Amino acid sequence: RYPRDSYILTDKLSPNFFQTEADIRPYFESMLEACGVDYFDFFLLHSLNKGNYPHYTGNRAFEIASELKNEGKVRHVGISFHDTADVLETILSEQPAIEVVQLQFNYVDYEDDEVQARKCLEVCRKFGKDVIVMEPVRGGSLVALPEEAKNLLESTGKSCAEYAVRYAASHEGIFMVLSGMSSIEQLEENIGFMKDFQPLNEEEFALLDKVVEIVNSVEQ
Repeated sequence: RYPRDSYILTDKLSPNFFQTEADIRPYFESMLEACGVDYFDFFLLHSLNKGNYPHYTGNRAFEIASELKNEGKVRHVGISFHDTADVLETILSEQPAIEVVQLQFNYVDYEDDEVQARKCLEVCRKFGKDVIVMEPVRGGSLVALPEEAKNLLESTGKSCAEYAVRYAASHEGIFMVLSGMSSIEQLEENIGFMKDFQPLNEEEFALLDKVVEIVNSVEQ
């Protein structure tokens, strides 16, 4: 219904969907067929971490992804990542074919010891990789904040969702923010504050620092 170059389409290769190298291409072709397209704009090797990285390398997943790009069936090769910054640095240093990294990134996880959002972003910038943000609203929890934090943000006339999405988009190196909308109203809200995007100012960043303190005090 729409010209193919008028939208961005992404698909991914999950580790549990292939057992051997020979499984990857048939699975990829089945995804193209199911979507009714000739190529994907982004093809992500999904859920990369220290544990499953050898599964990808042992079955030449990165090489096959590069081949698919050379054949015009993929525009950009990337990964979605769920581990620490040192693991990400190892992967990016060993896999130059990676062009983009999808990271969990939001203001609560920015300094989190497990997610390491800031450190992971810094690794991506070190290697010159664009970042796609997942979980900017942290699975919806950043619009279901403790009452004190929610009131603090909404007293400025802006929604909790706006603060979360704009926070992610305000960092250097962020290429795209995926916000996980589940209604037309949420879609229209996001379009509204992103159409003429304004990065967060110093006062807004400081406000979110206070929200993080409140959230952490409740979660402990």
